[in-house]
Amino acid sequence: MKSMKLVQGLILLAVFAVILFLIFMPIFGGGQNGLAFSDKFFNSLAKGSSNNIASMRKLAQTMVGAQFVAEIKMTDPAQAKETETLYSQAGAQAEVAGPNLKISGDLGKVLLQAVDDSDALFNEQGGKLEAQYHYAPKKVLKNWWSSFSKLGAAMTKQKNFSLAKAIAEVQARALEPGYNFAGIAPYQVSDKAVLLGVMLVFYVFYTLFYGFGIYQLFAGLGLQMEKATKEEV
Repeated sequence: MKSMKLVQGLILLAVFAVILFLIFMPIFGGGQNGLAFSDKFFNSLAKGSSNNIASMRKLAQTMVGAQFVAEIKMTDPAQAKETETLYSQAGAQAEVAGPNLKISGDLGKVLLQAVDDSDALFNEQGGKLEAQYHYAPKKVLKNWWSSFSKLGAAMTKQKNFSLAKAIAEVQARALEPGYNFAGIAPYQVSDKAVLLGVMLVFYVFYTLFYGFGIYQLFAGLGLQMEKATKEEV
């Protein structure tokens, strides 16, 4: 046993434990703990680099004039009725029969409406959606997303692959960011480069700090790794 290495290992792990304790304390920005603060920070950076609204609006505009007809089945009659409102506001024809929804119209206009609604929620204008559709803003995007999943499958079944691809792109690059990043302030990496650098350096240093503490502790206890030797027969 090597007492000096053992003491060093114990000190390093004790410091690691104290820092870990502080990370879980609500002392970071608005009473958050370190994990919540870092999670919110990286979500904000992700939101700042996930705004695809302009490109999705251009895509939707290229689809204006593309006609579609489909019948989809929603979860229940209530969701079908809510979804019918979305398509009607987009200028499409929609008929509800229980959970079933028969829709037809200009796909480009439907996609443009979905992109506009995504843009509103992404930019914290949920009140605009609630006033327009008379139910919760996040549910608006959820209904768009659910109906697009079924509409895309219907277009694929009809072999309208270009329409199915456009639906999937708007679904993934407009509706999903709009829903997932609602209520999160966007940050640009260039504006938060110093804090980002500090957090990444801390993470690397803290990980190495823990590893070296474990190494010193085991060395102090007389445990070490040695290269295996091959015995000659």
